[in-house]
Amino acid sequence: MLKIGIIGLGDIATKAYLPILSSLEDLEIHLLSRNIEILSRTANKYRLNNTHNSIHSLIKSGITGAFVHTATRSHFEIVKTLLENNVHVFVDKPVTLDFDSVKVLVDLAESRNLILMVGFNRRYAPVYQKLKELPDLSMIIMQKNRQSLPCELRTFIFDDFIHVVDTLRYLFPYPIDQLLASGMKKNGFLYHVVIQFISLNGATAIGIMNRDGGTTEEKVEVFSSAEKRVATNVSELVIQKDTNLNRIGTSDWEPILYKRGFELMIDDFIQALKSGQTPKVSASDALITHEICENIVEKLELQ
Repeated sequence: MLKIGIIGLGDIATKAYLPILSSLEDLEIHLLSRNIEILSRTANKYRLNNTHNSIHSLIKSGITGAFVHTATRSHFEIVKTLLENNVHVFVDKPVTLDFDSVKVLVDLAESRNLILMVGFNRRYAPVYQKLKELPDLSMIIMQKNRQSLPCELRTFIFDDFIHVVDTLRYLFPYPIDQLLASGMKKNGFLYHVVIQFISLNGATAIGIMNRDGGTTEEKVEVFSSAEKRVATNVSELVIQKDTNLNRIGTSDWEPILYKRGFELMIDDFIQALKSGQTPKVSASDALITHEICENIVEKLELQ
């Protein structure tokens, strides 16, 4: 029986992770929250018997791995404590809000031969995997927009735009030889950002986020000389060849958590714990995404 800890019982944990984890066999789930009411209510809902209100109690229970779903500002100390006690870690993105502290945790995990996996669910979304299958890409354009939500620059990039950065990295099959970034700042807030990854072969990946754009949407377009593929809201795929359009819709029976990659991502971490293998999103791989985010912040701060 594999013992797993879940730290933090907010919306992310209860809507995306616990519904999946509680349905898996051969898992002993341990919950941790400092809010006794939420802890009790969540344990009752999922019929779980193992609850804790301190990380030390959780570690003493003998867990092999832990899912960290607390506020970003608390990630560093929690992840560090888990790794220092030889517990494998899955943590929501971003690991932290700056590259240097993420590197400290990645180095710690690697020095102890432990898993530190970051929750980049879009890599596991079936519709984005279909985009990645297109050979000889020449251009990618990704937009992830929100309505009336400008925010502080570093938080904008690390807490939200990081999904665009990582998805472009996942889809872009070439070295990133040049990074360009621009954005609109007003009164200490960032309203939108545009980045480009440019390869020496001329291929380009463009990432856009407008957090004052009038709507919430996500769209990815990939281009080759043979065809264009467009994914909308991580669920619908259109393949265009010349004037022919092929709409590939997902089944209504497919759960939304499967469509958005959560089921396959969680399974990857669990299987890595059981097998001792590295998950598809390794610590060093995730570190590169955080490093690019740091570079984007630096470029925007100079504008």
